Amino acid sequence: MGIWLQVIGFLFQGGTAAPGVRIWWEGTTIGTISDTGGRFILQVPPRFPAWLRCELSAESLQVESLPDTFLVWEINLPTFQLASQTISAEVEDLQSPQSIPVVSWNRTTLTSAPCCNLSEAFEGTALVDAVFSDGAMGVRQFRLFGFEPAHSSILYENKPLAVGLYRPWAAQFLPTLWVQSLSIAKGVGSVLSGHEGTAGHIQVQYLSSQESSFPRQVEAFARSTGEFFLATRLERLSRRGDRYLLLGNVGWTPFQSHALQDHNADGFLDIPLFRHGHLLVRRLRRDSSGGMSEVDVEGLYEYRWGGQVSFRSKESLEEMKAWGSYQGLGMLQSSLRRGWILSQGRGVSVLIQGRSFWQKLQAGFNRYEAWQPIGWFQLLYSQPLGGDPLWRIHLGVAGRFAWYAETLSTWHGYDTSWYRLEGITGTFAELVWTPSPRFSGVIGGRMDWHSYWGWQPIPRLHLKWQYTTAGALRLSAGRTWRIPDPVAEATSFLMSARLWQLHFGKWPAVERAWSYGFFWNHSFFLGEKRLRCSIDGVRAHLLQPFVWDIEQPWRIHLFSSSKPALYQSLYAEATYEVAEEFRLMLGYKLQEVWWYLQGQWVFRPLLPRHRFVGWLTWVTLSQRWQVDGILSWYGRQRLPSTAENDPLYRLPLSTPAYAILTLQVTHRIDQWEIQIAGENLNGFRQARPVLAADQPFSPQFDASLIWAPIMGRMATLTVRYSW
Repeated sequence: MGIWLQVIGFLFQGGTAAPGVRIWWEGTTIGTISDTGGRFILQVPPRFPAWLRCELSAESLQVESLPDTFLVWEINLPTFQLASQTISAEVEDLQSPQSIPVVSWNRTTLTSAPCCNLSEAFEGTALVDAVFSDGAMGVRQFRLFGFEPAHSSILYENKPLAVGLYRPWAAQFLPTLWVQSLSIAKGVGSVLSGHEGTAGHIQVQYLSSQESSFPRQVEAFARSTGEFFLATRLERLSRRGDRYLLLGNVGWTPFQSHALQDHNADGFLDIPLFRHGHLLVRRLRRDSSGGMSEVDVEGLYEYRWGGQVSFRSKESLEEMKAWGSYQGLGMLQSSLRRGWILSQGRGVSVLIQGRSFWQKLQAGFNRYEAWQPIGWFQLLYSQPLGGDPLWRIHLGVAGRFAWYAETLSTWHGYDTSWYRLEGITGTFAELVWTPSPRFSGVIGGRMDWHSYWGWQPIPRLHLKWQYTTAGALRLSAGRTWRIPDPVAEATSFLMSARLWQLHFGKWPAVERAWSYGFFWNHSFFLGEKRLRCSIDGVRAHLLQPFVWDIEQPWRIHLFSSSKPALYQSLYAEATYEVAEEFRLMLGYKLQEVWWYLQGQWVFRPLLPRHRFVGWLTWVTLSQRWQVDGILSWYGRQRLPSTAENDPLYRLPLSTPAYAILTLQVTHRIDQWEIQIAGENLNGFRQARPVLAADQPFSPQFDASLIWAPIMGRMATLTVRYSW
């Protein structure tokens, strides 16, 4: 025709311009990205009628012929939280996830398994394991891709949550009612998320960008083990447009008995008893220019105890009448966020957070105390390069300052303390390139300075190739580093009579890792239904890895290994809509961790090499009834040697494979939601979770070798009311 015809339109979400969203003609490679005003310009498609598509949404817009005016397209993007800083106050920056593989969970997915906190919400996926770390304190630890908990950061709205000495407890104390959505960035993430995260990041969103249809919610949770939780979520919009958020949670176990908490009749509580309180208050303000300010204050206190059912007081432990453990901990933190939207697509944001955490733990005659005040800040600037939305650069500085005060005393006379001030400051830059809907890339770099170990460089690269509208391949590679917290990461072994030996000076060595992976997803039509498949592979080489050695009976050694460690995982998942009301999800994970101990490579103990999850969901067309059935299968796990124990207290060298069946029924009527669940319906539980339970003050006592559920069948009831 000799004339370049164009289609010009504007993309809106909730009446507000949606910048940074990819738009293309269905079945073609003709695409673009909306600018800061939501405007997009496209070449005409090969033929009409044509359908416009946008990334992250299943919606399409039919265009019958060449329009003679502007197109206006109103979409409903799903709630989505990035593994990077959010500049815009109205919509999230949707460019980073194009190259960084991210899985998003909404509230329906989070509550499809019986849970009262985030550590219990991952039962329906093999991607993340949440397993008990010991048989006394009942702490659940995350293992993303089979990596250690410290290798997958947990953030809430781009602010660190699982950091420092509070890391082991972060997910345990996060009620699911508080969480509007979460996203899992798989593999090494954006440099904007920090210098850690070898396996990935888990990003939690408390407050969505849109007003909630039900701003007030109350949830009551009860389990047949005697646990009770009450959580609240209250949102309010003032006349000035300010949003207020109040989140509360209390929990307790009012009864202590053999029938409720000692299912295996070994005389020990299978779950800890506790008193728990948690509160968060937030104020959010947005201005007419798109800027925003946000401040929140959060407080937490918990006291829990475990051990023998006959354990009632500290005096019974001191007199050696009953073995017990008890712990008090508290946390107080506040954060401030301020963001400005400038002209020409530029943005600036500031995040500041302060936290004070303390912990006092007594486990038998082992005692650990810790106090850590910590401060964190991040300043981020973002703009398109040369006014071209296909290129965007992020620049920033970040810093973290913490005081460590830890004391460890063990029953055999080991007594040591650490007092040190740590400062970490760094700069980072990230360039996002999106030349077409088919290709995108993110290249980033950080340079951090540690107050003791000096400079730590971090390069990272992410690439995406969307070879068809139904499939994409992503590649990522990069470096991470961290300073281990030896006792906090091995607290579970205080629940034993092991002799402790820490091979550290004042500072643990820097654990550096090179992590790389591939992430493939594709959708097929199998009959009339869509089959969604994904395969992820992640591998990391850790230099000077932090290792806990429990291979020698009755001992534990904590040290930084001079030999590297290898972490690798292969994860596959398939989801199929069997019928209008049925969805089937199958997930399988192969995970391996190899440490160099005592002159040879050994497979990490207490880690199943094979994991499988099958999840079947049935939802009626009215959405009033929902049934979720989850089958989790765990392969064999290697156990450390117990050959020096008395024959009665010896364990085999590996565990059997086992499965857990969970069934939950949900009924929704008006503002009510009622869930009844049966957990571990097949009744499998670990035999002898506590070694030498009849001799708790002997050297052979060990409650830290937990590899399976301790409790048998359990029933839960959850009631939610929204208004």
